[in-house]
Amino acid sequence: MSFSKIARVYDRFNDISSYEDWLDFTLNSLSEQPQKALDVACGTGWFPVMLQAFVGEMTAIDIDEEMLKIAKKEDPNSQIIYRQADMLALEDYANQYDLVTCFADSLCFLDNETQVTTAIQQMFNALESGGTLLFDVWTPYQVTNGFKDFSYFDSDEKGAIMWDSEVDEQHLQVEHYLTVFDQMSSDGLYQRFDTVLTERTYPLDFYQSILAKLPTQSIEVLVDFGEDEYRPKRHSTTERWFFRVVKK
Repeated sequence: MSFSKIARVYDRFNDISSYEDWLDFTLNSLSEQPQKALDVACGTGWFPVMLQAFVGEMTAIDIDEEMLKIAKKEDPNSQIIYRQADMLALEDYANQYDLVTCFADSLCFLDNETQVTTAIQQMFNALESGGTLLFDVWTPYQVTNGFKDFSYFDSDEKGAIMWDSEVDEQHLQVEHYLTVFDQMSSDGLYQRFDTVLTERTYPLDFYQSILAKLPTQSIEVLVDFGEDEYRPKRHSTTERWFFRVVKK
């Protein structure tokens, strides 16, 4: 599983407008300007670029070198600190940030419960006392119903993408099969790239059990990019859970 094969076309076929919603959620979660912020799994850098104007120092990390190359190329004069790093090993970032973010269901791309637990712990440990951790995940409803029989096609003047998803309801897992055709040169030739991206989520009490073991001031589970507190009966068909966690 890798984003490397589709890094060149990721932004062209991605819903960039959603990053404005993540930005609103982030800004509405803060009472003062963060001095140091860390964005985990930053991809091609859209979110840290938007957040940069509202923080003192902005660091963005991703495990995929190709995504980082594009982020740096798109914003060559940026003051953002881009680094390659694995969210499962953030010991070098411990106790440094008053804001840590991880959006776009990035945690759902991890392989198992152990990795998700480690990633949340590592991001939390990167916070200073009083710092805020913000992240989101797909709900089981979205994985088993929202992606059921999902099929998507899009194209532009330089390429096209075909995307089909297959759901494993028992394991709350979905596999995304992506085929990309990208024009590689002025002679009009296209190169084909195929990749499979696997996402998995878990019941809410799994995420809450991880957070309950951490030294927190507060834990909130929200929906609609932080617009409302999650209520199981009222929000039974919500797509994402948004977590806002403050460290003691």
